[in-house]
Amino acid sequence: MNAPPRILLAIADAPLRRSVADHLRGTANWTVTEAADLAEARKSAPGQDLAVVDESLDGPALCLNLRADGIVLPMLLLGPLTLPRCCGVEGVVTKPLRLPALASRIQEILARAAQGVRIGRWRFDETRSVLDGEGGALLRLTAKESAILSRLHGATGQVVARETLLDEVWGYGAGIDTHTLETHIYKLRRKLGAGVLLSESGGYRLSSG
Repeated sequence: MNAPPRILLAIADAPLRRSVADHLRGTANWTVTEAADLAEARKSAPGQDLAVVDESLDGPALCLNLRADGIVLPMLLLGPLTLPRCCGVEGVVTKPLRLPALASRIQEILARAAQGVRIGRWRFDETRSVLDGEGGALLRLTAKESAILSRLHGATGQVVARETLLDEVWGYGAGIDTHTLETHIYKLRRKLGAGVLLSESGGYRLSSG
């Protein structure tokens, strides 16, 4: 029997956190780890399958910290639709919360993660930071390579600016002069194969073919 999904619930408001945790445990039988602040969430993140992060705890900042720790974790943010999104953020669930809708959104993301994402001839498994190929071929990705692929895939074929990738994956401000991104893009291209990761208009995109 497979272990139940592990959900990290990072919400500062204790009554809201307990209410959400009780619902997810009771109706979906998920394993829920509660965190009241960013430090606790960062400490509890290893081994989790998904994080639900309230607007009061700055989900994008947590996301960048987890990337720095080498942890790749899909996230749902709770708050207004205008909340900024970055690497690993799957979307925003607005408040006041409808708990059944939140549970359904979590289930949808977990199911998609289990199937993986097709990129070229590979199946990209962000939770394990690997590319699975035919015949058992497997290529391991660094946390930054996985974050880049996740961000480009989320753009659905649109160009993601170089500055956007630097800001969202590394936390750099716009205008930073670095070859770090280009080095990672070069290595990703070698892993993915020709014609998959394209340079265009000051940024990068994934081929839709």
